[in-house]
Amino acid sequence: MSRDKVAEERLIQEWFTLVNKKNALIRRQDHLQLLLEEQDLERRFELLKKELTDMMAMDGKTPGLTPPSPEQRTTNTTKSQAHKHREQLLLQELVSLVNQRDQLVHNMDAKERGAMEEDERLERGLEQRRMKYSKQQKERCSLQ
Repeated sequence: MSRDKVAEERLIQEWFTLVNKKNALIRRQDHLQLLLEEQDLERRFELLKKELTDMMAMDGKTPGLTPPSPEQRTTNTTKSQAHKHREQLLLQELVSLVNQRDQLVHNMDAKERGAMEEDERLERGLEQRRMKYSKQQKERCSLQ
């Protein structure tokens, strides 16, 4: 095997290694982005949960000990209906956030599996190149 071929083989092996490192960095960046999105969903979930808890606590309170006037009852009923509607919206949003987080976790798992398969494929390719190169080196030595 000529020196050019040896140099070429080393460069090809180095290329495989660099591609593998580049892919690992891209995957790391993707993973960090997904973690950031997950953190944002968790923060939004906590804010909505607190708002819902506060609203539910308000529903249990009645101001004053005297019975409300008919005007106050109408206002309280309207507020109650508005609060109930808002609670329903908050619950729907919480469910939506949980579903988004589940999808995000599913995507992270799928990307991780794909990355592992890609790493294995590249490693096999590199190992095959090394074995071929080693075999050619042995043949070259035995011919001399």
